[in-house]
Amino acid sequence: MTTNKTMEKMSQVAIKVTHDQLEQVIVKFYKSKRALFLWGTMGIGKSFKVRDAARVLAKELGLGYTEDLAHINDEKYFLVIDIRLSQCDPSDLRGIPVWEKEKAATQWLPPSTFPRKGYGIILFDELNLAPPLVQASAYQFILDRRLGEYVVPEGYSVIGAGNRLEDRANVFEMAAPLSNRMGHVQLDPPSVETWTTWAAKAQIDPRVIGYLNFKQGSLFAFDSNMKEKAFGTPRSWHFVSDLIKDIPTNNLTDIKLYAGSLVGEGEATSFAGFLKLRDQLAPIAEYFKKPDTIALPEKVDLQWALVTSIVEYYKAHNDEKILLSLIKLLKRFSEEYAVFTLKLSYAIDPSIQAKLQKLPEATNLAQKLWKFIM
Repeated sequence: MTTNKTMEKMSQVAIKVTHDQLEQVIVKFYKSKRALFLWGTMGIGKSFKVRDAARVLAKELGLGYTEDLAHINDEKYFLVIDIRLSQCDPSDLRGIPVWEKEKAATQWLPPSTFPRKGYGIILFDELNLAPPLVQASAYQFILDRRLGEYVVPEGYSVIGAGNRLEDRANVFEMAAPLSNRMGHVQLDPPSVETWTTWAAKAQIDPRVIGYLNFKQGSLFAFDSNMKEKAFGTPRSWHFVSDLIKDIPTNNLTDIKLYAGSLVGEGEATSFAGFLKLRDQLAPIAEYFKKPDTIALPEKVDLQWALVTSIVEYYKAHNDEKILLSLIKLLKRFSEEYAVFTLKLSYAIDPSIQAKLQKLPEATNLAQKLWKFIM
């Protein structure tokens, strides 16, 4: 039986970092050509942040960013190569032996997915899910930046990533010699505020963003004792957004079906209940017809429902008149709700920033709120 003390020890596998800190750490390790292992539970954005850091490095180097292996060895691009070690055999790393007649010796041919030149990051994802023999094959690669006759190009760094034991993943304990060859950081689930900033830029469905700000504990709802196969994580909510974007809110049956398949039936019922709250509001068009005088709800759940409904309406009726009404409503909201509404509006219409700058009525408010968004 696992004690609380043991669980606490298991959780502290490495120094903890935020998503913003992780990006800085990856950039620093890249520049120093040191290997890094990224620990963290499932679905919280580990590989996303590797790619975000890669985009930063690509920009610094004046290169294009890509994950397309068609550009391997192309020095015009910064390439992220994602290798799932849990799906590899030892020979997948070392390559295959070929007899060289002239040398009268065996030569090892490394995989074509290993670069010979250029710039990028080699991400060994699910490293600690790989069998010990595969992990052993990674020793020389990670420490010496070479494996047999293959040498990692100077423009590449190596990053490993994996789940922790308490995540109910079928991980193998990492051998101490391999562990000591890397730096180690542990990424925690993002705060709702951090996730919302990302979600707005990533154009996540405003209804999902609104719900997770209203019920913040649902963003990451994994419990190691749970038996459910579907549960809330930033990744699974991203999938929910993808599935329901073209489903109108009045079709709660389909929304609940797709959400339930990804975050669980209970969470999907709660999400559908949140969306149904708009039935207690005045018709949303009225808020845009009478933005200066219409009564605004006082209950917190209805305020969140109103914000998401307003943004949905703006999405469907995107013109200058509607934007002016939106500005008038924002002036009546508390700063928290005004900032949030603008974030959601940006999620569905990234051009709103430029539009606001052209409206004299919006200039002061936009300057005040936009610093919280970008």
